Parts: sequence; C-alpha cells; structure tokens
Amino acid sequence: MENHPDPMPQGFRRAFLVAYGAGIMLCVVWPLILQAMLGSVIPSRFLGSALPIEELGYTFTGLVILSALFVVQRSRRILAEFQVLEQSKRTRRMTVETCLYAAVLELSAFFGLLYHSLGGTERYARSFITLPAVMFFLFVPKLAAWRKATEPKA
Repeated sequence: MENHPDPMPQGFRRAFLVAYGAGIMLCVVWPLILQAMLGSVIPSRFLGSALPIEELGYTFTGLVILSALFVVQRSRRILAEFQVLEQSKRTRRMTVETCLYAAVLELSAFFGLLYHSLGGTERYARSFITLPAVMFFLFVPKLAAWRKATEPKA
C-alpha cells in the first residue's frame, strides 16, 4: 500500500466545518427563526404595496432558480480547477466559496420575507423561506467533494 501525502492542507477539515456551519446558520437556522416570526412578529403588508404581487412572486421564483443555477455552475467550475490551485490557497478558496454559496442561496429567504411584507400569501412566503435549507444541502459541495477535487485525475 503506497503512502501518498494528504492533498488537503493542514486545517482544511476544520475550516470546512466552520464554513459549512456558518452556511447552516444562514440557510437553516435563520430561516427557521423567520418561519416562527412570520405572521406574528412580521405582519403581512408590513411595507404596504401597490405592486402586482403575483408577478413579483414569479420574478422572485425566477431569481431563486437563477441563484441555484449560479451555485451549481460555479461549484462545478471551482471544483474542476481546485486541483491546480496552490495547496496553500485551497483552504481559503473553499471557505470563501462555501460562504458565497450560502449567501446566494439565502436570497430566497429574503425574497420570501419581502414577498410577505408586500402582501403576498403566507404559504408562498414560507416556501421561499424554506428553500435555502433545501438548496444548501443539495447544491453546496460537501467535504468529500472538495477532497475528491484534489485527487489526481486518472
């Protein structure tokens, strides 16, 4: 059995756990808090609205889809280029990318809050607020994906 040096820099796993944990706070815990506040603390039509809410909901849906596509495409590209990145820069790149993905996906919860505040139905607002958690777990690369990205290509 050959003993290959670990392609992951020192502290990579810990940095991943910190970044992924921050993403969970942003995309799971914060939306749960918003869900609890919706309707009671955050009333509907809080901002008032003369806007056509249904069309605004369609716009928000499109933006959420675009944010998910952005995360998927960017993560594929970054993971493909990850092996050629200097080992000393890998930890920072992974941390920045994971936090960026969480922030982009969190926009859905913001859209849900805005939709509700402008008078949209609570059911659809709750759907927007729930989506970041689902998208985070589906689309943000896990530690195994980052590790695999450092392995030599056959």
